[in-house]
Amino acid sequence: MTGTGDGNDLTLRGVCILVLVSFIWGLNFVVIHLGLRHFPPLLFSALRFLFCALPWIFIVPKPKISLRSLLSLGIVLGILVFVGLFVGMHEGVPAGIASLTMQAQVFFTVILGKFFLSEKPGPLQILSVFIGMFAIFAMIVIQGTVGTYDGIVLVLGGALSWGVANIMMKKLPRVNMLGLMVWISLIPPVPLFLMSIAVDGWPTVAASLRAFDASGFMAVAYTGLLSTIFAYGMWGSMLQRFPTTSVAPFALLVPVFALLTAYLFLGEHYTAVQLCASAVIIGALAANIWHKKIEKAILNKKFPKNIIDTETAGHVK
Repeated sequence: MTGTGDGNDLTLRGVCILVLVSFIWGLNFVVIHLGLRHFPPLLFSALRFLFCALPWIFIVPKPKISLRSLLSLGIVLGILVFVGLFVGMHEGVPAGIASLTMQAQVFFTVILGKFFLSEKPGPLQILSVFIGMFAIFAMIVIQGTVGTYDGIVLVLGGALSWGVANIMMKKLPRVNMLGLMVWISLIPPVPLFLMSIAVDGWPTVAASLRAFDASGFMAVAYTGLLSTIFAYGMWGSMLQRFPTTSVAPFALLVPVFALLTAYLFLGEHYTAVQLCASAVIIGALAANIWHKKIEKAILNKKFPKNIIDTETAGHVK
C-alpha cells in the first residue's frame, strides 16, 4: 500500500483489508457466544490475551514506544474494552445487540479525532457516520430486548474505550502493529484472571480450566490470534496510514457480518427492520469511503464546468 500520511485516500487494497477485519470481528461474536459456554467471561478474556502474548512475546521485538504508552494501551484496549463487552454480555445483553452497541465507537472515534487530532471530516462523512449510527441504534431500540440497563452502559463503556484506544494508536509513532498487539497483550491476563476469581469464585474458575477441551481451545485461539493479534494489528496499521474518519466507519460493517454469521451458524433470524438497517449501514459506509468523488459529482452537477469556465472567462475580460 502506498502512502503514509493522513491526506491519503484509501486504496482498494486498504478497503479489502478493512472489510476482512470487519468480517473477522463480526464472526468473533459468534465465537464469543460459543466460548462463553466453556468459560466465565473474564476468564475467557484473560485466556484470550494469554494466547496473544505467549509464546509470541519471546519472538516479536518490543515496539519502540514508551513503557507508559504500552501500559496505557494494555489497560484501555486490553482490559477496559473487554470488561465492558464481556461483563455487559454477562449482565444480559444479547450477542447481536452487543455487536451493534459496540459500534458506537465510530461516533466516539470521530468526535475524539476532531478534538485531539484536529482532523476535519467533510460534511458528507459526518452525515454518513450519523446515518450509520442512527441505523445501529434503530436496530437496538426497535428489536426490543436489549438486556439490562447496567449491561448496555457497560457495553457502551467498552465502545468508548475502543474509541479512546483508536486515538491512542493514531498518536503513536510508526510501529509494527502486530508486534504492538503482542506486547500489550502481556498486560491484561493477570488482572482479568484475578477479577474473574473475585467475580465468579475460584471453584468456577478452576472447574472451567479443568474442562478445557478442543472447542474451548478453538474459541480462545480465534478470539486471541485472529480477532486480536491479526485484526487489531491490521486495524491499527490502517489508523496510522489513513484518517480516522476514513478508517473508523468500517466498523459499521461488524454488526452486519455479526448478524449474517449468527444467522448461518447459530440459526438466529432477523426482522425486516434489521435487514433494512444493515443496508443503510452499508450505504453510509460507501458514502464515507467515496465522499470526495460524490461531493465532486454533486458540485459538477450543480455548477457545470461550462458555466464555471464562462464565468471565469468573463472575469478575465
